[in-house]
Amino acid sequence: MIDSALPRGGLGPAQPAAAHTIRARMNVRTMQIQELSLTLSVWREANIARGAPHGPQRTERIRAKLSAPDALPFVALRPGIVGMALAEPGRLEDGAGELDPSLLHISMVFVRPAAQRTGVGLSLVLHMLEAGRSLGYRRVGVWTARENIPARRLYEQAGMNLSGKAAPFRSGEQLHYEGCF
Repeated sequence: MIDSALPRGGLGPAQPAAAHTIRARMNVRTMQIQELSLTLSVWREANIARGAPHGPQRTERIRAKLSAPDALPFVALRPGIVGMALAEPGRLEDGAGELDPSLLHISMVFVRPAAQRTGVGLSLVLHMLEAGRSLGYRRVGVWTARENIPARRLYEQAGMNLSGKAAPFRSGEQLHYEGCF
């Protein structure tokens, strides 16, 4: 588990009181390969609840991403798996270029609908940030849909800020959040 929370506006020193309350009820750790199916079930359940695509081809793509050698998959347990997240090495040119060894890319964060808005997502993101910091990453980035207000609040609570970048996304627009360690 993480021993510190990151303040709004920067990925810096601890604010332990609030973070301790959130994490006291769950364990966040690296996903074990034998948990892949359960982790995928969190992704699937959350996508069904929000009306997003979740067919067999997309499921196989997510399975491959979670199993990739450079993947950083995490699970939140309370006691069963209630949340999942994936971080990956970032790439230059907003993901289209070569690997950027200084950038950690948050690829996905999903929480079972029954556990949403209970601190699971924030615990997962804070854990990913701590793992990224310990692996030597200096920056973090994530894209999310403009209309996904809960996700936007989550990244802001974790200390990330809008970068000013935007791109088309499905029928709307996605926004880019970033932070430095």
